[in-house]
Amino acid sequence: MKNRWTVKRRYHPAVTSSGAVPVLRFHLAVGARLAMRVLVPLVTAGFGAGMLMGTDFLGSLARSLFGAGSGGGSAVVIAALCFGAAELAGPRICRGLNGWLRHLPASGLAHRRAATLAIAVSQVPLLLLLLVLAAFSSLIPALLIRRALQLAVTAFAAALCVTPARRRWIAAPVALAAAVVAGAGDWWMLALGAVLLAAADWTAGDLIATGAPRVHLPSRSSGGWIEVRIAWRALGWSLPGTFLTALLPVLAAWAFVAHNSLAPQYVRLAARLGGGVGAVLLLSSLSESLAVRRPAWPWSRSLPWTAQQRVSTDALFLGLHALPLILLAVAIHPAALEALPILPLLALRAAGALRRAPERRTGAAGEILGEGLLLAALVALLPWAGLLALALVPFALRAAAERERAQKVSRWLELHHLAAGDPQSWSAS
Repeated sequence: MKNRWTVKRRYHPAVTSSGAVPVLRFHLAVGARLAMRVLVPLVTAGFGAGMLMGTDFLGSLARSLFGAGSGGGSAVVIAALCFGAAELAGPRICRGLNGWLRHLPASGLAHRRAATLAIAVSQVPLLLLLLVLAAFSSLIPALLIRRALQLAVTAFAAALCVTPARRRWIAAPVALAAAVVAGAGDWWMLALGAVLLAAADWTAGDLIATGAPRVHLPSRSSGGWIEVRIAWRALGWSLPGTFLTALLPVLAAWAFVAHNSLAPQYVRLAARLGGGVGAVLLLSSLSESLAVRRPAWPWSRSLPWTAQQRVSTDALFLGLHALPLILLAVAIHPAALEALPILPLLALRAAGALRRAPERRTGAAGEILGEGLLLAALVALLPWAGLLALALVPFALRAAAERERAQKVSRWLELHHLAAGDPQSWSAS
C-alpha cells in the first residue's frame, strides 16, 4: 500500500490544456498594463512632437513608411521600431517566469506562447500610431486592412525574437525575416511573412528557465572589470537591439539632410539633434534594462568602494556605450560633436535614475527621457548650453551618490505582479 504522502501528482492532458487559459489571461493583463504604463507615454510624446512639426511632416513621414514606393526600406524601419518596443517590454514581462507561474498545470509551450502574446500586446500603442500614419498615406479600406495585418505579423515576430525560447537561436532569425518580409510588399508577401512566423513559432519550442544571469570569473581572473562584466552579462543579446533602436534618430537626421536642400545652419542643427536624441534613447533604454536585470544592490555598500565610485562606474559604462552614436552623427556634419558635453551629465543622471527605478511607475527610462530630450533639443538650438551641462556634472555626481547612499540594506522588492490571488505574496497576506 502506497503512502498517501508519496503519491506523485499527475496532470491529465485535458487538465494541462485547460490550465493554459489562466496563464494566457495573466500574460494578457501584464502586457496591457505594461503598454499603458510605459509605451503609451512614449508614443504620446512622439505623436505630440509630430503634431508640433506640422501635418506636412506627418504626411511626408507617412508616405515614406507606407507610400507606394516605400518598399523594403520602410519595412526594415517598422520592424526595428517593433523590435525596440519588444526589447523594452520583454525584460519586464519575462522576469520571474521561472517562479510560481511554472507550477501551474500548463505546458512550457503554452507559457512561451503566452509570454510572446503579452510582449506583442504591449506594442499596441506603437501599432496604433503606425496605423494612423498609414491612414495619412491612404484611406482605402482594403489597403488599411492589409497594413493592419502586416503590423500585427511584424509585432508578433518581434515579440518572438525577444522571448526566451529553448531554440531561440534558430527561431529568432526566422522571426526577424518574417517581420521584414510581412511589411515589404503586397498580400503575397504578407502571406509569406505569416508562414515564416508560423515556422519560427513551431521551431522556438518551450520556454526556458529565466532568472538573474549567473556571473562567474575564470579561475585565474584577478577580478578586474567585474562590474562591467556583470552589466554586459545582464544586458545580454538585448544590447544590439537597443543600439538599433537608438540609431533611428541618427538615420532620420541623415535622411532629412540628404533628401532636402537646407541652409548650413539647419544641417548643423539636424546633426546635433540626431546625435543627442540617439544618445538619450540609448541611455534611457540601457538604464531601464540595468534597473530590471541588474538592479542596484544595497549589500554592495559593504564592499570597499565608495558610493561615488559605484555611481561613476555605471555612468562610465553608460556613457561609453552612447558615445558611438554621437560620433556616427559626425558623418552628417562635424557640428554633432557639440552634443558631446551633455553626455557626462546624462550618464550620471541615468546612473542615479536606475537606483530609484523600483520606486517609479515610469522606471529609469521615464526620468532620462524627460530630462534628456529637453537637454538635447536645447543644445541643438543653443550649442553653448553644453557648457552649462558640463558645469552641472559635479552636482549630478553628488545627487546620484546620495541616491546610492539612501538605499536600505534590508530592502526587499517583490516582483511586479498582482498580489491578490498569490497565496505566497507578502503584501497580499
